[in-house]
Amino acid sequence: MKSAPGGFESRRLPKSFVMELTNRCNNRCLYCYLSEGPQAKDYDCHRTPEMSTVEVTDTIAKLCDEAPVESLAFSGGEPLLREDLPEILSFVRDKGISPVVITNGTLLTSERVAATAPDVTYEITLLSHRREVHDRLAGRRGAWDAVVEGMANVRQAKTNFVAVFVATKLNYMDVRKTAELAIALGASGLMYNRINLGAHNMRRADRLLPTPDMIRENLDTLEELSASYRLPVAVSVVIEPCIIDVRKYKQIHFGWCPLAGEGSYFTIDPLGNVRICNHSSVILGNLKQDRFTDIYYNHPYVRSFHHTWPAECESCDPELKTMCCGGCKASAEQCYGTVARVDPFVTISQRSRSSALAQL
Repeated sequence: MKSAPGGFESRRLPKSFVMELTNRCNNRCLYCYLSEGPQAKDYDCHRTPEMSTVEVTDTIAKLCDEAPVESLAFSGGEPLLREDLPEILSFVRDKGISPVVITNGTLLTSERVAATAPDVTYEITLLSHRREVHDRLAGRRGAWDAVVEGMANVRQAKTNFVAVFVATKLNYMDVRKTAELAIALGASGLMYNRINLGAHNMRRADRLLPTPDMIRENLDTLEELSASYRLPVAVSVVIEPCIIDVRKYKQIHFGWCPLAGEGSYFTIDPLGNVRICNHSSVILGNLKQDRFTDIYYNHPYVRSFHHTWPAECESCDPELKTMCCGGCKASAEQCYGTVARVDPFVTISQRSRSSALAQL
């Protein structure tokens, strides 16, 4: 293993967290990497489906006592399937935290928006300006109509939302018109994510994973749109710069793996289990019985995750290594069983490039 520079033991506590309130979902997205749920190693995830309202609020209170929580996002599954979500959000606001709700948008009726909206930012998935494409990727008919109506309801309530576009081979060509539709519906920003591969959706990689050329085309479009509409655009799923040189994009904010450091968004699942991020399947402990600070500073997996470099990255350009920090190690672990391998997006892209060159 190769150590990253700096004192790992002295790193500050993270300020952002994700709570998965439920594994239930009313969509069956083709690209979802959580469809089969994380695999528990030390805890029984099957004894109850999810924490009660009191358990959720107690867990949040405990987390706030143990870490300087400034941002708390609620996801799932689909968090709006929790009837107690308004109560949970009210509890969070009373803590002085403005919550984020990550949703597929289909349940954002005017009544639900009124119940959850004050001081909330919604992250709403919009997969295409074309109804049939969105519904195909979402896994059910009627999803697009419900999302568009939901975005309109959020705008009507004068509440903030960010549109989330998940790029696949089936919809990458729709990014411009989809972004313009989101802007027309009142989006305050756009999040662009290529499909992130995991143990569940890896079998669909050939069908769904966009090529580097497709992603590059999307980034060129988003750079232009961001400047034209003054629209904030962020990329949160790593686009490794050894595959696409993202340094030329000045309007787009690119996210990189924070390596279990201060910028991490540790994730709490529906039973209180803690993981390094929402893409990791490795359970580190449970907040109902473990202290977050003990997990953060003392768990051997956290240290290993931070220090281990993918073998394929050892000879990479130092500037690029500093940027991407080895790519998405959680994806590599899900697909290859180890964080010592590189993100499968890199592996597949390089293999496709070699195959294309061989045919010339």
